[in-house]
Amino acid sequence: MALMVIPGLVACGSSPESGTISLPPAAPKPPASALKAPIAANPQPAAGFTPLPTPQQVVAALPTGRVDPFAPLAQPAAAGAPAAAASASASQLRFTGVIRTAGQAQALVQVGDQSGAVCVGRRGVCRGSGLPAFLPADWSVTSIDVASGRLVLNQAGQRRVFTL
Repeated sequence: MALMVIPGLVACGSSPESGTISLPPAAPKPPASALKAPIAANPQPAAGFTPLPTPQQVVAALPTGRVDPFAPLAQPAAAGAPAAAASASASQLRFTGVIRTAGQAQALVQVGDQSGAVCVGRRGVCRGSGLPAFLPADWSVTSIDVASGRLVLNQAGQRRVFTL
């Protein structure tokens, strides 16, 4: 039996030369002075590409001004003119649209040179908006129907209906 195992072991064995693997020589490392070469501060874009603006250029291009561009402009009222202004602005009311935002119906209106959203309630003030009312003091918004595009206002007991 030992005679049968010996030829099997000899066949599995190999000479030391056939199992040697030779690796190519390692690439030489660059000198330390080459590693500290200055990096270009403003790399030039490849031909045909437009460079993007820097973050500083983007911030500098932003206009500074009103936080809410849709807020009505505050107009200083002349002394003794609020009653006249209220009656004049009531005749200039223009109903321009309706929206539903966060489950609350709002109507878009224009009074004179001011425009904005109004909600159901006294002077059309929308709760939580932080915006001043621009409807006259004797006006209130009775209802806003978004589906049919209808706004119902009450002016000193008189009902006015606007439709789109």
